[in-house]
Amino acid sequence: MASAPTLPISNPQSESQPPIATPAFRAFLSRLNATVRHGLSQRRPWLELVDRSSFSRPDSLSEAASRIRKNFSFFRVNYLSLLALSLALSLLSHPFSLLVLLSLLAAWIFLYLFRPSDLPVVIAGRTFSDRETLGILVVSTIVCVPHQCRIRAHLRFACRTGCGLRAWSLPDA
Repeated sequence: MASAPTLPISNPQSESQPPIATPAFRAFLSRLNATVRHGLSQRRPWLELVDRSSFSRPDSLSEAASRIRKNFSFFRVNYLSLLALSLALSLLSHPFSLLVLLSLLAAWIFLYLFRPSDLPVVIAGRTFSDRETLGILVVSTIVCVPHQCRIRAHLRFACRTGCGLRAWSLPDA
C-alpha cells in the first residue's frame, strides 16, 4: 500500500519575511518612531504641571489670556499626552468606534499611502483611478468620523480639562 504524498503547508522562505516589507512602510515607521521620540523628549515634568504653589489668580482678562498662551506652549507635550490618553481610554471603552476608526485607518494606509502608484485599485472587476480612490477615502472619512459622537465628546472634554488645568498659573521659564 502506497502512502499519500505529503502536501507542503508553508514556504520556509516566506516565513522569514515580515508581512509588510516594503521600503515605504519601513521608512514610514522609522519617521514615525523618530518623531514620537523627539516629541516626547520635549515634555515637562508632570509634578511641575500640577504644582499647586504656582497657581495664582490673574489681575485681568488679558493677563489670563497671556498666561493661557504661555502655559499651552510650555506644557504642549504634556497636554497632548493627556489628550491621547483620554482618547485611548474612550476608544477602548467603545469597541465599535475603535473598530470603525481602525478600519478607516487601514483603508487609508493600504489603499492610498502604501499602494504602489503603478498598481490600480480593482474591486469587483472595476478599476478605480487614484483620484477616485482618494475621493472615496475622503468621503468615507467625512461620513464615519462625525458619527463617532462619543469620540468628539471625549475630545472636547480632554481639551477643556487640559486647557483649564493650568490656566491660572505662569510657568517658571
